[in-house]
Amino acid sequence: MKQRVLAIFVLLLASGVYAQGLITPTAGWVDPVLNHNRLLREQTGEGMYKLIGTYRVIGTSYLFGERNKGNIYSSDATAVNIQVGYNTYSQEVEFVSPSNPGQPLVKAPGEVDSFVFLVNQAVGLTQNMRFVFGKHLGSSEKAYFQEMATGPKAGVYKRYKADVGYVSSNYVQSELRQFDLLYDYFLYNASTRTLKKVKNNYNSLLKELTAFGNVSAVFTSDAYNLNPDQALAQAISLINQ
Repeated sequence: MKQRVLAIFVLLLASGVYAQGLITPTAGWVDPVLNHNRLLREQTGEGMYKLIGTYRVIGTSYLFGERNKGNIYSSDATAVNIQVGYNTYSQEVEFVSPSNPGQPLVKAPGEVDSFVFLVNQAVGLTQNMRFVFGKHLGSSEKAYFQEMATGPKAGVYKRYKADVGYVSSNYVQSELRQFDLLYDYFLYNASTRTLKKVKNNYNSLLKELTAFGNVSAVFTSDAYNLNPDQALAQAISLINQ
């Protein structure tokens, strides 16, 4: 009997079913940012790494590679159509412009209020991506949040963050690590001007969204499993109508 229970548990894990009976949004959808960074790591292998403490960390912590064309906005300056880099490990924003063509200027978290990555089909950037610093969304977290959809009642944001993790295929080099890019969803309440981190599963998200209004017409389990980004953006758009 114990062996049978164990076998069922292993099957559930293999199929992506959580203990609470929910299916991860994986069937066919892969976050384009995570996918791009994974491909970069596989292509470069151990040939490209960054020293962090005593570790050699392979891969990249930058969103969509080192630089992309974009705009940056701060209280004292605005620059458009320049090369922008976003380091999700340090939450620093870098940029190269005609005034500093050789050396990128590095801005600490919060020195830039917001920035935009412009469409770049070559790396999978199919639409502009706008990021806002947490302070402007009522968050104390020193990080940037991607604005997925917003309006007079609610908004949905996504935060990317790189951690240093183990290399599963490495059993010899104790100093070797890799950048693991992770993300979380956040809902913005316009009336309270607060940002709330939400669990990334269908039932939890549906409950959080329903607090703003009825979203059952667009936010279904099928829509969520097909593309959670799109499903959340559509739900927020419906709430804000």
